[in-house]
Amino acid sequence: MIVFEAFKKLHRNIILIIYPIIYDLVSLAIGMSIVGFYGKNLVSIRMILEMGIPSVSNLSNIPLLVNDIGFLTIPVEIPPITLAITITAIMIGAFLQGCYIGYLSFIAKDVKFNFKQLFKTGMGSWIQFIILEVIIFLGKIGVTAFLAIFFGIIGVFASLVFFITLRILFIYLEFTMVVDRTGLVPAIKSSRNYLMNSLMITLPLVLVMYIVSSLISLFLHYFWSPLVVIGLIFVYAYIMTAIQLALMMVLCKSKEMT
Repeated sequence: MIVFEAFKKLHRNIILIIYPIIYDLVSLAIGMSIVGFYGKNLVSIRMILEMGIPSVSNLSNIPLLVNDIGFLTIPVEIPPITLAITITAIMIGAFLQGCYIGYLSFIAKDVKFNFKQLFKTGMGSWIQFIILEVIIFLGKIGVTAFLAIFFGIIGVFASLVFFITLRILFIYLEFTMVVDRTGLVPAIKSSRNYLMNSLMITLPLVLVMYIVSSLISLFLHYFWSPLVVIGLIFVYAYIMTAIQLALMMVLCKSKEMT
């Protein structure tokens, strides 16, 4: 099964998960140095819409990591410099996104590489990833607000379904931008074609991804504490990297069929 193969490949290249782990730990440390640890245990789940470098901030409805744009909206007084810190963290994340996805592709194709190539990959795509993140952020606010105003709670649920559907339809979007070395617009069409060529393999992997990430998100909120957040940074980086490596392996095979 491709998932088991992905885990084997990951174990031979375990250093890959160091990227998201360090990125999250530093973001958590900075976030807690600014506002401390806040929030309480609750029953909540956040469905992921992000692909690429995994971050616990993508699973949490309580913004605590400074690499989350939602950190600027927390119900705690924050110093003015927080805006600059958050923007810097997001820009670094965009660079790491390219490095991380490039690393995934090299492992999936069993290609030898060096860190100079990873750096070049990150530098070649970070602006595109920032543009994509801004579009998604503004899109979520606009669509959710519009539907909520006119349809209430049903509109909020419809917005969630809408964005998850888009995420699935363009599950390979970020991967395509890096692997094909292309911009956002061309990658939209190509990523859809890659999905269509691998639908029967991709959809089960996406289902597993959502089940696992939702369970981790539920655990994170229900046992909300500093130790749980730190522990899940390691767990989520490991599991999500293996799942995305499996998806990258499928994408590489799909490209060969195109």
